[in-house]
Amino acid sequence: MVQLPDDIVTRLKTCTSFQSPPPVAMKVIELAQNPEIDLVTVADTISGDPAIAAKVMRIANSALYARRRQSSNLRQALIVLGLNATLTLALSFSLVASLRNAPPKGFDFDAYWRRAILAGTWGKLLAGEFGRRDAEEVFLAALLQDIGMLAVDKIAPEVYEGISPFQLEHARVAQHEKTQMETDHRMIGAWLLNSWNMPEHLCQAVLHSHDLSAAGVDNDQKGFIRAVAMSGDLADVWIGSRNEVAIRRAGMDAHRNLGILPNRLAEMFEIISDQLPVAESIFEMDLFETDHLQDFTDTAREILIVRNLHTLSQNQGLEDQKRELEADREELQHEASSDGLTGVFNRRYFEEALAREFNSADNHNWPVSIVFVDLDRFKQINATHGHQAGDKMLCAVADLLTENLRSEDILARYGGDEFVLLLPGLDAKAAEQVAGRLVDGARGRSVKGASGDQVSITLSLGTATQDSAAKFEKPADLLAAADEALYHSKRNGRDQHTCYDTIKAA
Repeated sequence: MVQLPDDIVTRLKTCTSFQSPPPVAMKVIELAQNPEIDLVTVADTISGDPAIAAKVMRIANSALYARRRQSSNLRQALIVLGLNATLTLALSFSLVASLRNAPPKGFDFDAYWRRAILAGTWGKLLAGEFGRRDAEEVFLAALLQDIGMLAVDKIAPEVYEGISPFQLEHARVAQHEKTQMETDHRMIGAWLLNSWNMPEHLCQAVLHSHDLSAAGVDNDQKGFIRAVAMSGDLADVWIGSRNEVAIRRAGMDAHRNLGILPNRLAEMFEIISDQLPVAESIFEMDLFETDHLQDFTDTAREILIVRNLHTLSQNQGLEDQKRELEADREELQHEASSDGLTGVFNRRYFEEALAREFNSADNHNWPVSIVFVDLDRFKQINATHGHQAGDKMLCAVADLLTENLRSEDILARYGGDEFVLLLPGLDAKAAEQVAGRLVDGARGRSVKGASGDQVSITLSLGTATQDSAAKFEKPADLLAAADEALYHSKRNGRDQHTCYDTIKAA
């Protein structure tokens, strides 16, 4: 069960303008939990709401479920879709119809539904790409991933005053919400679905909807979570930053987390462009202009498949020269910003990123945290087991730290045996949790020494946070605070982490 601040729970429970799901939706939720449910019972339940029944018929006959034979009645539609898919889609239609009835207070309702339906359509397409049999459940989770924002709009509309939530990076919106009310729309959305007795994997998908790595999720659910999270990112690219950087980043994320190559993602943009009008029709919303759909699809395709590929291919020599220059440029950029041994960022890159994130956090009143990491007794290990063992240990620690990062975090080797993590949007408590996981994770790792024996790894860490409670004048002061906390850990026995706030209060 997701834990929310007590005052938020009270507001949610007493908010009369944010309704529980309608009776048909509650009945569908109940049916979906019955493994022995039959077609007749499902048909009878859905028939109880003619509008929902009509939508089920329409979607069964739509391009989303292309079949040679059209369904002429609800029973045929159920056979085409299957029981689970029918129940999930009926629940989607019922919830959307109910949630659209309540007028908004603080933000652009049309923009919300534009993102929701676009994300749902992407989610179903991504699930189908891997032959998942739960594509409709991915669709529902993607559709509802921001339902917490509707609740925030009802119980605390002031949170969205002065900002445009759908014009900001979605992770930044969550940071802003957390600053304002000590929780965010993901946690509120997961709490709501849980309170409505929704399946646990749907609640988890909403809770982790900003986490493409699906960190901490059971392996059998990672694919589901990643498809939902990626659906939101692709929706943001479409409705927000339609620029080359955003499209390329989405392409890299899709490749890294889902294994989708850029040229295939370009084809999927074409498919989405065809499917969106169908989704708009089914949900009875006019969200996108046809010309804009095609323009953006063409732009995404051009960027993902590489600009001017046809022209370059006419001159093989020019193509080869371009590749060589690009490879040289990427190698120079990598060398300029990366540590040669571990492959993580170097000190120069980190300091530039720290200045940028510190200023952003200061301007928007978002938290930003630093975790300083030091390998215990590293000089002694080098002297006893050899420099090769020391190098292996540095690489092992870099791998451990990388595994615990979010996509927006920055990891750098600061010098010698010191690493530093930059955690935008994380408050002191969350930074301590990260530090605790790293200390525990290091204890389970070792490297082979020169004589073949295993050398254990332990870490000392220090954390410091810039937020409304702790203000630092400049980035260097925040870094120095984390460094001071680190040396407190080393002086007090190593193999532990210390928060700067703790030693400051002592």
